[in-house]
Amino acid sequence: MTSLSGLIYANLTLLTPHTLAALKRVLGKALGKTPRDSDIRAVYLALIKSGTLKSNPDLLRLLTTREVRTLSGVTPFAVMMKAYTCPGLCTFCPLELGMPKSYLSDEPAAARAKMMNFDPKKQIESRLTQLEETGHVTDKIELIVIGGTFGSYPESYKRSFFKDMIDTINGVVSDTLEAAQVYNETAKRRIVAMSVETRPDWIDAKEVKLFRELGVTKVQVGVQAFNEEILKRVKRGHSLDAVGEATRLLKDAGIKVCYHYMPNLPGSSPEKDVEMARLMYEDPRFMPDFLKVYPSQVIPKTELYEEWKRGEYQPYSDDLLKDVLKNICKITPPYVRIDRLVRDISRKWVAAGTHTTNMRQYVEAELIKEGTPCQCIRCREVRAGEYDVVPELIKRELNTYGGSEHLLTYEKDQKLYSLLRLRLPEVSSPLFPELSDCAIIREIHTYGKTLSHKDKVTQKTQHQGLGKRLMQEAENIAQVAGYKKIAVISSIGTREYYRALGYARVGSYMVKNLDRVG
Repeated sequence: MTSLSGLIYANLTLLTPHTLAALKRVLGKALGKTPRDSDIRAVYLALIKSGTLKSNPDLLRLLTTREVRTLSGVTPFAVMMKAYTCPGLCTFCPLELGMPKSYLSDEPAAARAKMMNFDPKKQIESRLTQLEETGHVTDKIELIVIGGTFGSYPESYKRSFFKDMIDTINGVVSDTLEAAQVYNETAKRRIVAMSVETRPDWIDAKEVKLFRELGVTKVQVGVQAFNEEILKRVKRGHSLDAVGEATRLLKDAGIKVCYHYMPNLPGSSPEKDVEMARLMYEDPRFMPDFLKVYPSQVIPKTELYEEWKRGEYQPYSDDLLKDVLKNICKITPPYVRIDRLVRDISRKWVAAGTHTTNMRQYVEAELIKEGTPCQCIRCREVRAGEYDVVPELIKRELNTYGGSEHLLTYEKDQKLYSLLRLRLPEVSSPLFPELSDCAIIREIHTYGKTLSHKDKVTQKTQHQGLGKRLMQEAENIAQVAGYKKIAVISSIGTREYYRALGYARVGSYMVKNLDRVG
């Protein structure tokens, strides 16, 4: 036995949820430093495997580092592409030598990527090891590809980057990208979602087709402001019409849309920030599925920094910014998930603007205290709760540019258990013949603690059949609306699930004839 193993074995009576803190004190005194939870967890699992101990779920949960990482039903992590020329001239955007534009080398994912020379294989191997050692299930992976404007990278590099990522998750090197995707359909670790980030003016028919060939299911779109004058002031380089058209193209292809929005830009005000958020949520051209709110911060060596030094720009105080964010949260509709609220930039880079990277914590706490909790998807997810109630089916219909959307959810007592987004397009997407006469399911997601594919007997939310019931409801809605077929923008690792429901792969989608619905 190693020294740590021997000490834990000698103090087995302290290896319980109630005495774990005492065990750490004993181990720390004997070893000269307190061991990591992941190290104790590894020994604990070895003792279970040997038959010395029986598994205790409460103790395992205590030894899981940052359990929140996998409480949305998937295991997400970011993989960064190498630095490459960005077409943007934005006044607020930082540029650090050797980093993709807008990223700084001490942001968590960026630091890891730079240390590994932006090699996708090394980034993924490192992340998988870290997650598994700290107690997280890695069967259902969401890949978040970051690094500047995706469309500006050479296509050969993008295809190679994606193949390397999928091969690494598979643990097998395939001959082609397509072969790697097919292998992942039945692999131990499956990719259940994949996103990239880009500018709206770089989203066209060719790019959307490439997204689907790569397996992309979600696109993060840098919009930043919903006001033409502010966009011009910060030299954003695109119009709101470009945002609307990009959004329609993505939604018609079934792709989920995440906007990046920046309050506190030059030319804005607290009132304008909230007005722009309301326009984003209510104008049929926009209406994103996800949102990242990144309040403007002044970073040295940017045009905005020079404006600030000349006194031409002054960012909000933290108290004022918090009020703005609270007001944005108050009007956020239940069809949107706010993924982020304030960017995680190190204090050393910020010359002016907020340094409070955990401001969301204060915003949400104050909203709850005031009796107006945020109604976004993230704030209502069931997370680690037990499946001990019968949730109710809620139907919401949205009028969007290019078609109507149906949001189907299972909810109970302000908790969200499962969600489906169905699009009924006005015109079939000419980019994808397989979508002719098709309604399209753009998202289906059951929340709660991530479970293994093999774990079918559970009191948790996943694997209770909620997704199947939502699929049946979506098929019924599409059939009544006159559609002959229904398609799902399945990620490569979810195709087997849809095959079991009568869907067959056609191109990059899973499709079912609605005359088979009964």
